[in-house]
Amino acid sequence: MVARPRYRPWFRKPRAGRSIPAMRRGRGLVLSALLGVGLALLVIVALDNALRPMVTTLAQAKTENVVTGIINDAVMETLSAEAVAYQDLVTLERDSSGQVTLLSTNSAKLNALRTQILQTVLEKVDALNSEDLGIPLGSITGLATASDWGPDLPVQVLATATPTAEFRNVFTSEGINQTLHQVMLDVQVKITLLIPGGKTDTQVNAEVCVAETLLLGQVPDTYLELPAAGS
Repeated sequence: MVARPRYRPWFRKPRAGRSIPAMRRGRGLVLSALLGVGLALLVIVALDNALRPMVTTLAQAKTENVVTGIINDAVMETLSAEAVAYQDLVTLERDSSGQVTLLSTNSAKLNALRTQILQTVLEKVDALNSEDLGIPLGSITGLATASDWGPDLPVQVLATATPTAEFRNVFTSEGINQTLHQVMLDVQVKITLLIPGGKTDTQVNAEVCVAETLLLGQVPDTYLELPAAGS
């Protein structure tokens, strides 16, 4: 006679349907994780849209200040190295009474000077790095007291177009029969910057006095024509 298994009321075989709540919990966790990631991405995009214009403006302003300093230094260094004076660039012709009748220029000297200055500017701008152009993180808060706080956001020069420059005359009255004549150099540098989240283009314009002198008497109607770029 075969013994029948004893009935154990406390023992029940788990049913297949018992795993459904666990599956639902797993799906819920996955859905929550996806929602969390989606919200995080939305926050990141919103912050990027809000902060990028400010970062771009700050990077352009910092670059303008730094490059303007480079242009001024390049002019001063070149003038000093070449020992250039006003009379090396401009010749004054006078009449028998000593009045200036004509101003003429040394075009070759001016062109050589411009070429050397622009070459120096290009080399120094290309050598800029994040240490020179970085923006303190605190500056994006807009608070003056926090403008120097935190690490620097990296800003780098991605590309520099060949800088250009034009000479021009400036005559300023300095009193009775006295006129200040200045030979100005207008320099333009176009730069592409690599900033957090993208890149931006900026243009730096600077004017520097190359030579000046005080003219006594009336300024002549005929005066020098300065050489144009490429001439």
